[in-house]
Amino acid sequence: MFVLASDITIGGYRFSAVNEVVVKRSIYEIGATATIKVPVTALLKQKEQPPARVNTAQVVNVGDEVVIRLGYKALQTEFKGYVKRVNFTSPIEVECEDNYYLTRSRNVTLSGTKKLEEVLQECGLTVAFCENLTMKNFIAKDMAIYKVLEKLKADYGLCIFFDLDGKVCACRPYGVASGRKVKYTLRKNVISDDDLKYYRKADNKMYIKAVCFKADGTKIEATRGDTSGKAVTLSFYDVESMQELAVMAQQELDRRSYDGYDGSITTFLAPFVSPTDTASITDPVYSEKNGDYYVEATEVTFGTGGARRKVDIGIKV
Repeated sequence: MFVLASDITIGGYRFSAVNEVVVKRSIYEIGATATIKVPVTALLKQKEQPPARVNTAQVVNVGDEVVIRLGYKALQTEFKGYVKRVNFTSPIEVECEDNYYLTRSRNVTLSGTKKLEEVLQECGLTVAFCENLTMKNFIAKDMAIYKVLEKLKADYGLCIFFDLDGKVCACRPYGVASGRKVKYTLRKNVISDDDLKYYRKADNKMYIKAVCFKADGTKIEATRGDTSGKAVTLSFYDVESMQELAVMAQQELDRRSYDGYDGSITTFLAPFVSPTDTASITDPVYSEKNGDYYVEATEVTFGTGGARRKVDIGIKV
């Protein structure tokens, strides 16, 4: 029998029981978030101190470090970050944010032509991965770092997010893959596939608009596909010519045109999976539908009513 367990640290206090936890991560959102609901009074364990019953609102503070570990027998780190807000409800609701939280309290001034990696480093961020992007006359005058990240995301079509180690990734959609693969079998370790739809290639018409930001600050575009289909805009960086960009647009069109799934599945808490992983989905009844898909986002819910993990899938890989 699988018994749910949790180990949640907020500041210097450890919570072994909570009302509810929700953790959301996505390649399309700069910050991962967590919401923790805890009793107004709780029996808490402080390092090198015996457990004591305390008023939760008096020991949880904005800016406290947060680590959330959930699971059955073996616990898995689901979130690391900081308390963003404390809502004095009943139960107490603690809103948390990952390392994106730290970018709200620091400003930076930038100017001139810079590589993307230079911009991120001058913002005081540790880079896990970034595109080879040159930005001409990128200006930020005493700008909050979170606004710099939002500007990069909006202006250059980047997916910007932090990994569990607090390092930043700035890439094209699907530009980073963890290399981890998790296996799911429908109607076995998948609780619900109601939001998972299967499409045929012939019915999945698509129109690719490829935009390239060149090192000299100019921008070129190329298009491929059926203009009556779904429009997808993709960003590329430092491509040499229009012809090369057109080839890359066609390659993306080919990569995204397939017989396969779209949507999400709801699973148990195990196996652990996170954005940039690969979900291998098997249907025992219709084996022709089997395939591997890029994980775009996850949402974990944990509490007195049980635990679930919603997995949003992207392109077939």
